[in-house]
Amino acid sequence: MKLTGRNGILRILESSAILHGQAPLANLTVDMVKYDGADWSNITSDVEVDDANVETAFIADDNDAVYIGSTSKFAMLSYLLGNGSNYAVASGALIATYYDGTDFVTALAGVSDGTLSGGDCFAQDGYISFKIPSDWAIGANAFNANLDTDKYYIKLMATTAPTTDPDADVLCPVDGQYFDLVFAGMDFSGPLGRPKTEEQLVLNRGTMDANAHYIQGPHGPIHDPLEISFSCLLDTTANKDKVLEALACGNPGADRWTSTGVTSKGTTKNDGTNYNPAFADSNKKTANIQMLWDTGTGIPFGLAYYETLFLLDQQKISEGEDAITLSGIGAAYGVIERIYGFGNRY
Repeated sequence: MKLTGRNGILRILESSAILHGQAPLANLTVDMVKYDGADWSNITSDVEVDDANVETAFIADDNDAVYIGSTSKFAMLSYLLGNGSNYAVASGALIATYYDGTDFVTALAGVSDGTLSGGDCFAQDGYISFKIPSDWAIGANAFNANLDTDKYYIKLMATTAPTTDPDADVLCPVDGQYFDLVFAGMDFSGPLGRPKTEEQLVLNRGTMDANAHYIQGPHGPIHDPLEISFSCLLDTTANKDKVLEALACGNPGADRWTSTGVTSKGTTKNDGTNYNPAFADSNKKTANIQMLWDTGTGIPFGLAYYETLFLLDQQKISEGEDAITLSGIGAAYGVIERIYGFGNRY
């Protein structure tokens, strides 16, 4: 696949989990609201940061709900008991929906509930991640006046009424540090997904009959690195060094990336079950690469490449009269997926 001539943004992310609204993501504002089946109450100050403030019994029944919103789309949130006293008991599986411009009836796709333990949600500290919906909308105040006009909200409920109601010190969206590269006329080349394992035919003593069957081949192809490459124009001052530092998961010193990056290697599961292994060389660090192209339809086309290694000796920069051209070559070791908005979910 090759896309040429579209305007858009390339985002380079590392894998620390930074709460929205906290430095260096202080430009993002959050709103968390509890509904107890009858009354609405704002719990933002209790759950937006790890501190002495705790929201107790934030879900006490199977018709209770928590609405979590941010001014930026997000794909992961953090749950931390912290100074609270109780994890949920007998709460059942998590029910997660989002605001589609009208209601909160559509389930989020790709939900991974790290708070799940023994079949119960909010039974341990963890992260809840999901795929960003294509029709996620702001303006949830039209649904209920207790919600804000400018936030993207999700709604969380428990399947059953917990026998022990969970407390929350933190229940807030998170992202990694990131560096954005705004581009025009960018060339990108890379796969749309990962290969599957080979299916090997086993015959019955060389004969095709009812006993013939397939067996799964080696898992190597699932984990092989896949090359991605791009070229784009950089300005001669701000981006020429920072983008290379971000690709190496270092510290570009940008507005939203102010400390040494945390490698993303080993954070995704190519086979859907087992975390990908770490590198033998701990000095190699991977970043997550996300791109959104402006399609002119209101719904962006996006791709995410996780656990992507960009070795500095393979990157090339050539300088012209008006701009610098960066030719980047990387290898994606992790999950590859379609996205509809920026948000680190691994």
